[in-house]
Amino acid sequence: MIYLNGILLVFFETLFVFVTLALLYNQRRVIGRAPFSMTLGMLLLFYYLTRAADCRVLLPGEFDFEISGIAVYMPLLAALLMVYINEGTLETQRLIIGFAVLYGLYLYVGEVTRVQSNWVGITYNGKVSASALDELIARSREVANVLAAANLLDFFVAPIVYSGLSALHLARFFGILGGLAAAFLGEVMVVAGICWLFELPLQVFDGGLIARLAAVFLLAFLLWGYLALLEKTRPLQRSGTLELLFAFFGSYGRSKQLEMNLREWTERHRLVLENAGELIVTMTPAGKILDANYAAARLLGAASPAELIGTLLLPRLSIMLPSEYQPGSSPDKPRRFRCLIDGNSSHATVCDCSISPLEIGRRRLLVLIGRDITEETKLAEAREKLSNHMAHVQRIESLGMLAGGIAHDFNNFIHAILGHADVITMLHHPTDPDVNRHLEKITAIAEQAGRLTNQLLGFARKGKYQVVELSLPEVIEASLSLLGPQKKRGVELSVRSDRNIAGIRGDSVQMQQVMLNLLLNAIDAMSENAGEKRIRIAAANAEDASSPFAPPPERAGAERSKFVCLEVTDNGSGMDKSVQEHIFEPFFTTKPVGSGTGMGLAMVYGTVSNHNGWIQVRSAPGCGTSFYIYLPKSLEKNGENTIITDITPPMEEKNE
Repeated sequence: MIYLNGILLVFFETLFVFVTLALLYNQRRVIGRAPFSMTLGMLLLFYYLTRAADCRVLLPGEFDFEISGIAVYMPLLAALLMVYINEGTLETQRLIIGFAVLYGLYLYVGEVTRVQSNWVGITYNGKVSASALDELIARSREVANVLAAANLLDFFVAPIVYSGLSALHLARFFGILGGLAAAFLGEVMVVAGICWLFELPLQVFDGGLIARLAAVFLLAFLLWGYLALLEKTRPLQRSGTLELLFAFFGSYGRSKQLEMNLREWTERHRLVLENAGELIVTMTPAGKILDANYAAARLLGAASPAELIGTLLLPRLSIMLPSEYQPGSSPDKPRRFRCLIDGNSSHATVCDCSISPLEIGRRRLLVLIGRDITEETKLAEAREKLSNHMAHVQRIESLGMLAGGIAHDFNNFIHAILGHADVITMLHHPTDPDVNRHLEKITAIAEQAGRLTNQLLGFARKGKYQVVELSLPEVIEASLSLLGPQKKRGVELSVRSDRNIAGIRGDSVQMQQVMLNLLLNAIDAMSENAGEKRIRIAAANAEDASSPFAPPPERAGAERSKFVCLEVTDNGSGMDKSVQEHIFEPFFTTKPVGSGTGMGLAMVYGTVSNHNGWIQVRSAPGCGTSFYIYLPKSLEKNGENTIITDITPPMEEKNE
C-alpha cells in the first residue's frame, strides 16, 4: 500500500503541475506571457537541482524511479508541445532559446557559487558547510551537462514528430503521444550514449522507464483534451515537419512569421475586395482584365470573377458624361466619369466610376472602381419627370383660373352686346337692309364669342354640367352624327366598342363636345396626307383595352378595372415632345393664323378632368397621334349613383 501511495502521489504531482501550466497559459492574454514563461524556467532549474539530489520512489526490486523527471520535466515538455501546437514555430523557438540562456545562467551562477564555497571560513546559515554545497553543485552540474543535450534534443524531437504524424493525417492524440514518446526515447538514447562515451554509470531498463511511459500516456491524454477545448475558440497553427529545426538555426523562423503575417494581410485585403459592394477591376491600359471582385462579376454578367480574367472591358463601356479620360488611354492621375456598361443589352448598367494608374514591378496597370447608380438614375429621371409634370399642371391650373375669370367677365360683355342689339331691333325697327345685315352680323359674332367663352369656362371647370348615366358607344354615335358628311369626306372611320363596356356618369353635351373636338383635330392633322386618311375610334373597359395605362402621380394607385378607355387615333402628321407639352394650354395652336382658336384641346382637358378622368397622348412626327381618355366607371353606392366631384385634373403625356 505504501508503494501504491508513492506512485499515485507522483502522478498526482504530474497532473497538478501540468494543470497549473495550462491555467497560466490560458490566462496569458490577461496576465501576460511572463508568468507562464517564468514558471517554465523555474521548473527547468528545479528539475536540474532535484535530479542532482536523486529524489526517488523506492519500489521492490529494480523498479525504483526518479521523481523529478516525471513530475517536473514531463509536464514541462508537454507544455512546450502545447505552445508549438497552439502558437506555432516562432513562440516555440523563443522558449527554447530562453531555456538555453537559462541553462547558461545556471552554469554561471553554479560556478560562481562553487568558487565562493572554496573560500576559507564560508558557511551557509551557520549549519551547511561550504564543501557540502560545493559537492551538490558539482554533482548537479555533471547531471545537468548530460541532461542538457538530451533535453535540447527533446525540445526539437517532440514538435518534429508531432508535425510528421499530423502530416500523415493521424488523430491529434496519436500525434501528441508519438511526439512525447519519441522525445522520451530520444533522451534515453542520448543519455545512454553520453554515459557510455564517458564511462559513467547508467541503468536504462528500470522503473523510471515504465513510469515515464505511463506519464507520457497521461500527459498525452490531458494535452489532447485541453487542445480540443482551445480549438473551439480559435484555430490551431499548422507547421511544417522540420520548420522548428530550421527556425532555430537561422532567420527562417522570422521570415516565416513575416510570410505568415503577409499572407494574413493579403487574405484580409482579398476578403475586403471580394466582398466590396463596388465594382473593382485591375486591368491593363488596353482594357484586359487581370483581376476582379464578385461585384464586378455581378455587374458584368459573369458567374464568377474567374470568368472575367483575360476579357476586354473597355469595349463594353460607353462614356456618358464628358471627362478627361477616354477608353484606351492611360491617365496620369485618378479620373472620374460616368459610363454605361453593355448599353445595347437588356441589362444595361449605369455606373459612376473612377480610374487610377498603378505601378507594379515597372508594369503600368489601371484600377477601375465603379458604383452601380442605375436605380439612382431612374429615380432622378422620375423625379425630374414628376417635377416637370407638376409644373405643367400648375401652369395649366393658373391658365384655367385666368381663363375662367376672363370668360366670366367677357360673357357679361357679350350679353350686354346682344341685349343692346335686341333693344335696337325692337325699338327702332330698322328698314334699311344694310343696318339689318350689320345688326345680324353683330349678333352672330357675339354668339360666336359666347361659344368661345363657354369653351373657356369648360377648360376652367366652371361650366354647369347635367350629370346623367352615359354610354360611350352612344356618345360616339351622336358625335359622329354632329360631324357632318362634309367633314367625313375622304376619311376612313373605324369604330369599335365592346358590348360589355361599363357606363359612365357625365354631361352628355360636354362629352359629345370632347369627342367632336378630338375628331376635328384628327381631321385637321391629316389635311396634308397624300395617301389614306384613317381615324380609329375604340371604346372598352380599361382592363380589356390594349392601350397603355399610366395614371399620373396624382392618381397613383388607380385600379385599371375601375375605368373605361376611349381612344381616338389618326395617321396624321403627329407631334414632337415640345408641342405635346403645350397642346392643352388655352389658345395654343399649330394651325395657321385664323384657322383655329387653340381652345379645342383645352376644352377637352378641362371637361375630362372635371369628370375625374385623365388624358394620355402618344405621338411622334410622321407617325400619327393617339389620345387615350380614361374615365371612371359608373358605380352604385347606397342605391344611388356616385356624384362626380371637381378635383385637380391629372394628366399624363407620353411620347413613344
